Amino acid sequence: MFVIFGFDEAKPEIVVSNQKKFCERCFNTNYWVLTKHQSRFSVFFIPLFPVKSKYYFLCPICNNGEEITADTYNRMINKQK
Repeated sequence: MFVIFGFDEAKPEIVVSNQKKFCERCFNTNYWVLTKHQSRFSVFFIPLFPVKSKYYFLCPICNNGEEITADTYNRMINKQK
């Protein structure tokens, strides 16, 4: 008997923020996006549970940005509601 297990990357969750910010890389001012990337543990190619998450605040044009903490991500998401 054999078991196939591993990790996979979920499709990132992308939310447009209500903050306009100037990008120093592409020199545009636009509403930046919040993204959440999750790695999940899977067995037989079925994702079971998230293992780790990374959060980013990115320019929508050139994807330049910074990694942010989960608390900052949640605060920014809740601020938009």
